[in-house]
Amino acid sequence: MSAGQLNRFLGSDDALSRLRDHAARLVRMQGQLERQLPPNMLGAVSVANFETGILTLHASTPALASRLKMSQESLRAALSAAGEPIQGIRIKVRAVHSSERGGLYARETRSISPASKDALRSLGESLDPESPLARALRDMVSKTR
Repeated sequence: MSAGQLNRFLGSDDALSRLRDHAARLVRMQGQLERQLPPNMLGAVSVANFETGILTLHASTPALASRLKMSQESLRAALSAAGEPIQGIRIKVRAVHSSERGGLYARETRSISPASKDALRSLGESLDPESPLARALRDMVSKTR
């Protein structure tokens, strides 16, 4: 399926179109969040959802979640000033278990076949390099072994 066919398919249905718009908004909010976070929190905090004015963030550790809760009002104000209508922030701990790396909070590395990896890389290269789907595919390929 070519990139044009994929875009037509994704844009053909109102539900899929809304889903694509919501995903693009979350990606945009992640970028805005990363511009507000201190360097030591980058990569450990992610936008999980935005619904009815409430931004849900995932923190990788309980300690990080506590630090975010203490600064959530200034973070909300900064994100609101960037144009997002955030009324509140919900912070959840999302511990990632990984037996391979031996740590409760270590990120898990997934394994896919070389042929699948090549197919995903090829699909990503056929898309607009700045599209959220292309970025997600590049990210997924880079995190697999």
